[in-house]
Amino acid sequence: MADIHFCAKCDEIATKFCSVCKHTHYCSERCQKDDWKIHKKGCKIQAQLNIINDAHHEQLKNTKERPPQGKCTGCNVKFTEDYPCSDECSECGYQVCESCEVHQSRGTCYCTNHNFGRKYCAMEPRWYHKNGRTQESYKGDRHPTEEGYIAEVYEPKERACNNCGEVTKVFKKQYCDFREFSSY
Repeated sequence: MADIHFCAKCDEIATKFCSVCKHTHYCSERCQKDDWKIHKKGCKIQAQLNIINDAHHEQLKNTKERPPQGKCTGCNVKFTEDYPCSDECSECGYQVCESCEVHQSRGTCYCTNHNFGRKYCAMEPRWYHKNGRTQESYKGDRHPTEEGYIAEVYEPKERACNNCGEVTKVFKKQYCDFREFSSY
């Protein structure tokens, strides 16, 4: 299930996008050419923003720096005896208060394959299974511990999970994506 975009010129469903800014969508070359006078001003700015955002994303991806201790990484509140740390990831050092722990993005640690030690491979696919620093989604195997899935969702033979190494039946690749899983 891909995202649907609409043409910046005529509002029809768009299948193409500007090759410079990669942000503005069009249904045809004709609409793109007709829109150029309006689009060209913002196009160069968006292209520069893409360069900055890509560099920032790469920097975040390569950062191993641990967050400061003693305060919530999600909201920056200082922990006290009355308001203690609710959870801490031993791998990345992310700490959360009880309010941020249940938040869909602030409650996600910086690790790519798990959240506070709870492995994504052992859970049903969800849109919020991602790295809290880079927002990169988990793309590994899935073998939820719950039962009740039809045989069709599993690969035919057991094998080692590419995340945890456990030898088990894993989901077929298409069911590892939350968009496909939710439609099954």
